[in-house]
Amino acid sequence: MLARVVIVGRPNVGKSTLFNRLIGKKKSIVHEISGTTRDRNDYEVLWKDKKFIITDTAGWSIDSSLFSENVFRQLDNAIAISDVVLFVVDSKEGIHSLDFQIAHKIRLNKKKIILVVNKIDIQKEEINGYEFYELGFDDIIFVSANHGRCIHDLMDKILVNIKYDRKEEKASEILKIIIVGKPNVGKSSFVNAVANEERSIVHDAPGTTRDSLTVHVQVENKEYILVDTAGLHRGSKVKDDMEYLSSLSTNYAVDDADVAVLVADASQGVGDTEVKIARLLIEKRKPVIISINKWDLIEKKEEVAKCFIEWLRQKMKFMCWADIVFISAKTKQRINKIFQEADIVFEQFSKRVAENELDEVIRDVVMRKPYVSKGKTLKFKEYLQVASKPPTFVFSVNDITLVHFSYKRFIENCLRDRFKFHGSPIILKFRKYYRKKL
Repeated sequence: MLARVVIVGRPNVGKSTLFNRLIGKKKSIVHEISGTTRDRNDYEVLWKDKKFIITDTAGWSIDSSLFSENVFRQLDNAIAISDVVLFVVDSKEGIHSLDFQIAHKIRLNKKKIILVVNKIDIQKEEINGYEFYELGFDDIIFVSANHGRCIHDLMDKILVNIKYDRKEEKASEILKIIIVGKPNVGKSSFVNAVANEERSIVHDAPGTTRDSLTVHVQVENKEYILVDTAGLHRGSKVKDDMEYLSSLSTNYAVDDADVAVLVADASQGVGDTEVKIARLLIEKRKPVIISINKWDLIEKKEEVAKCFIEWLRQKMKFMCWADIVFISAKTKQRINKIFQEADIVFEQFSKRVAENELDEVIRDVVMRKPYVSKGKTLKFKEYLQVASKPPTFVFSVNDITLVHFSYKRFIENCLRDRFKFHGSPIILKFRKYYRKKL
């Protein structure tokens, strides 16, 4: 396993800003509201040819609520499996009584601790950080996560303190699977079921998950990266800036994912929100698996499943190529099936078609159903697959105005009949053919 570095500290000291700076992406939501980060968030980074995992965590507070109990449990788990702890404090506010409590708590784990005094924007402000030596840590560094000051020095400190074995690095690509859906359909429960621990806090209140949460998991001896996301609402229901930031975070996470799993609740069915999310995934050109969760609540499953599939296909005609898997995150029913499907759809998404096979399909298309409009026949002059991820085909034709959307759909169906492309979108582009000059 790769070395793990965990970031801890009280709320609003800049942990998520530091996390984003260290990984080089705006992945964790940053907001002045205390408690914005609730779940611990993993990200694999590469620094000076060495890989390790950095984990962002929720702010350490004295709140006695259920959320706080779950947060404390996650913090304990994160520190227990870490190699290095980055204890972040706020130089602007100065030393806080809670900093002493955190210092005592993390010392009990006997991990390597680096005290990170944040918000030191210029060198002369370092004097403001000297009071933090009172916490009793020898290894201390003054940084500005917001401005990037001394971040490279911090990364070097981390490398010095972690064990590194190049043999542990995986040569093969680790599939990144994003879990999307509206609030309270069981996305976080699915992630927890796969991880076999509470990585994502689950609660009846909508909006419990705010940020995109990345978790490394192993299923049937194969590694995957799971990305849990905040529930996406219909556009008109985004009420405040926190919901907006959550939706924005989900959008960024979709861009970065290899495969998307659209989760719906079996007891609620598929509604307009799921359709909207499906259209978003089409726009992002992602391979998709549709997962119907809470299937353990449904009686007469075989009869209902047939009706459900029929209804869903009608509702999402534009995504008829996506496979449907009925699961229960609660009982773990068929959750491994999601990963088997993810491997298949990503392979289809990455597929390249041989030129001679593509030629056979297009010849068959022309023979079976030549397209004629206003006395003119559509003729294919050249055609080839120009890209994969997603599979993209370009057709040079005699008259581009003859290309009707229904005929595009017919060609797509013929390509899918021959080459399958399970779970993957395919892109068809048409252009005017020009004879090449000698």
